Amino acid sequence: MVSLYFVRHGEASSSWGGSVDPGLSDLGWQQAEVVADKLSNETQPISIYSSPLQRAKETATALEKKWGQTATIIPSIAEIPSSDISMDNRREWLSRLMTEKWDEQSDTLNRWREGILSTLTDQKEDAVFFTHFMVLNVIMGALLGAEDIVSFRPDNCSVTKVEIRDGKNILAYKGDEAQTVVR
Repeated sequence: MVSLYFVRHGEASSSWGGSVDPGLSDLGWQQAEVVADKLSNETQPISIYSSPLQRAKETATALEKKWGQTATIIPSIAEIPSSDISMDNRREWLSRLMTEKWDEQSDTLNRWREGILSTLTDQKEDAVFFTHFMVLNVIMGALLGAEDIVSFRPDNCSVTKVEIRDGKNILAYKGDEAQTVVR
């Protein structure tokens, strides 16, 4: 059996519509410390992976220090691609997208989704992944067989555990949910 822990990053220092790659807020840094303690109490040191985005990398730093290792960056677990969306339209675009289904999406978004699912199914050893709201929704949607883009509202620094047993992805537990508002 392989155990995979998916952590949504801590609270960002800027809104999604206000910055392409914000770091963590003061609260986000505190949340990172709490989740590092939680993971250290639940498992021995295992591989750490992070999205290349600042808020995920910063959230990983508390666990990196605790376990004396550096996270490996995996671009496939970065937040939903939006580089072709202007900053003025990002919030509206994401809010609309969150009400849609995967079969209504572009090839670009479906390739992004497939990259996340490939990363999940390619895992052969226990690991922790620091990632994002929409990435966690891709994973949860696949586990639940949901076609909705959003089927889960993970709180900042919530931990979702997936186990791979006999080649099957099984939800061990879902992280805490919160009312996420696209700011």
